[in-house]
Amino acid sequence: MKLAVIGAGVIGVTTAYELTQDGHEVTVFERCATAAEGASFANGGLLAPEWMAAQASADWQLDQPSGLGQWWRLGLRREQSRVRNDPGPGLLNLARYGTERLDELCARRQLTVDSHQGMMVLWRDPKDTARAEDLHARVRGLGTDCHLMQADQARALELALNPDTPLQGVLVMPDAWSVNCRQFTLLLRTCAQADGCLFEFGNPVLEIQPGQSLRLLCERQPQGADRFDGVVLCAGAASDALLAPLGVQVPTEPWQGHSLSAAVREPLDAPVAVVQDLRHRVSIARMGQRVRVSGPLTRVGRNDHPEQAFKHLYDVLDDWFPGSIRHGNAGGVQEWSTRLSSPHDGLPAIGKTNVQGLWINTGHGMNGWAMACGSARLLADQMAGEPPAIAPEPYAPGRLPS
Repeated sequence: MKLAVIGAGVIGVTTAYELTQDGHEVTVFERCATAAEGASFANGGLLAPEWMAAQASADWQLDQPSGLGQWWRLGLRREQSRVRNDPGPGLLNLARYGTERLDELCARRQLTVDSHQGMMVLWRDPKDTARAEDLHARVRGLGTDCHLMQADQARALELALNPDTPLQGVLVMPDAWSVNCRQFTLLLRTCAQADGCLFEFGNPVLEIQPGQSLRLLCERQPQGADRFDGVVLCAGAASDALLAPLGVQVPTEPWQGHSLSAAVREPLDAPVAVVQDLRHRVSIARMGQRVRVSGPLTRVGRNDHPEQAFKHLYDVLDDWFPGSIRHGNAGGVQEWSTRLSSPHDGLPAIGKTNVQGLWINTGHGMNGWAMACGSARLLADQMAGEPPAIAPEPYAPGRLPS
């Protein structure tokens, strides 16, 4: 089939790659000048399916109303009254599949990407110990290694940890990884191009016109075709604007994220792999000769002050690894913000819509990197009519209420 993919982030590029491998004639349309310029540009890079699932399940459980609190939430906080299932199992299956596919692709195409193994979760306040122990039990229950460690053991592994910062406890997950998402995306784009996939960069899609063949109206006339047998929308937070005129509704919540990246000042002053502050949910990851600090997502419209978000990231970094980065021009410090979206149940929307020939692979929220390769293969198998490796129902667009 002649197919168009809208969006060249990690979701769009992996989708285009898989469809090209299946023998389709694929063109990717991207509004930016190259791939991975949006939400895939400077994310935290964490690949830890069990940790992600454990956190999602714990957050979901805390959010469930009970007793008198149920009436208060239902009456005064309408947004919390949506009935939804625990997103943890769905995130776990897709993220595990995604990391397996990532390993396969890197081995098959001989892709070398900056990566570091191991993750350490730290907390300094005894009040956070109960949450840490709960997450420890959840992660171990999902079948991966997770160890509670004493402070002196942790400092022996991460020599650069600030000796003046109190350390109450540590969780260590040796099977977690940090991998450079943008680097992988650019390498896989090159592979897709070598296999015949076309890319239309700097040409935003303004409208999708339905019909016997789907037509894309772009900001400028495409160099190639503008009519396709099928279209796959992988545009993340920008997807809603293209879906709404077609009557396709994927109810999502808008989120924003921030990160900063800078050159390592001295290797002995920087983390070896990934360190996460349990209380603040700030991750500090080694990315080759750089350090990347990323914070949790916040809902758009709440505390929309990027300068405060960046100050918080610097503060957490300086608390755990003082002097680890070069500041100013010498360090090439990069402050980055992005917007993402996710359906209300916390799982992406992957599959066909009620518009003939229109498919979507969107709404991955903060876990898009871990799920990208799995999402792409899951969609490609559905389009080919092949049985997918994991059940597609938890991610079906039709599950979402309009």
